[in-house]
Amino acid sequence: MDPDEARRRVLEELSRREYRRSEGFLAWLLGQIESWIASVLRVDSGGSGTLIAVLVALGAVVLLVAVLVLRRTGLIRRDRAVRVASSLTADPVLSGAELRDRARAAVDARRWNDAAVLGMRALVRDLEERTLLDVSEGMTAHEAAQSAARPFPDLRARLLRAAETFDAAAYSRHTVSPKQAEDLVRLAEYLSDATPQLADA
Repeated sequence: MDPDEARRRVLEELSRREYRRSEGFLAWLLGQIESWIASVLRVDSGGSGTLIAVLVALGAVVLLVAVLVLRRTGLIRRDRAVRVASSLTADPVLSGAELRDRARAAVDARRWNDAAVLGMRALVRDLEERTLLDVSEGMTAHEAAQSAARPFPDLRARLLRAAETFDAAAYSRHTVSPKQAEDLVRLAEYLSDATPQLADA
């Protein structure tokens, strides 16, 4: 098939009604790739070496697009931003004090996401050790913050901000700011010695 004939066929294919419907970029891209592969496969066997090279290049492009889409949606990160377990109930053998020390070390090392995660885990472990918080498997940071606000009503806003920071550090594709990490760790350190309002709780 000569180039003019191939171009004519592509334009003819693209002029069909189904291509004029708006089905989203991904559906359009997959349709284009499918049409292109079909036209390439009609090439005579003499061009098999070129065909293999083209298919390898196509595979690389598809892989690149998939990675970019997954990064965009946050399903994978550009780097391993969190190096510690993000579950609130991870490492049950570690005490609140040990988790606070690790959170402070992460701040000193400028590992902001690790510091935020460890700070929230330290806060939760401290309150659990003091029987001020009943921690259950699968508890979310916001649930922990709401429960912790009962014996510490004056800290409700800070606790809810801490939960938001934890979620951003543990689950989003972004790095929390140094101030967010520092604020969460300081809150954990403050709560370890704070006196609860048990009568109000």
